[in-house]
Amino acid sequence: MEERLISGILQRVNLTALLISSISRNGDVGKVFQRLAQNRINVEFVNKISLQNGHASVLLCVDSKDLYSAVAVLEEIKNAAHELDIFPPARVAILSLFPHREHPIISGIITQTLSAAHIPLLAMASSLSSISCVIHEERLSEALGLLSKTFGLS
Repeated sequence: MEERLISGILQRVNLTALLISSISRNGDVGKVFQRLAQNRINVEFVNKISLQNGHASVLLCVDSKDLYSAVAVLEEIKNAAHELDIFPPARVAILSLFPHREHPIISGIITQTLSAAHIPLLAMASSLSSISCVIHEERLSEALGLLSKTFGLS
């Protein structure tokens, strides 16, 4: 019997992704998280990319019920920041895959599987225990089925 690469897939729905572009790396990124926390808004996923021009882009996923509060916080920070662009929110889902031991090929398999089905991968992050992918919520069922089949879970 072939060894399974992953033990399971967890899905998180009812999320909204907010993309913040051209945010100052210095203090503004910290202000975002500080103000969201003060307003009791939990960030379910974050992916930050530092750019060479002293700025960063940040993708945040928050519970959709917190969207208006999160946007209000970001608009408040935007008014105080020198450069902060907030792109329109998108309804998303997160799929977290749990590998058995170390399998560096899993990220590649995920990317290839979703790409072959023309499912945009909005963001990806990994930790010691999981690999998480952010995708458009309307493609969740298809992505879950494909990844389950690919990794022998169905």
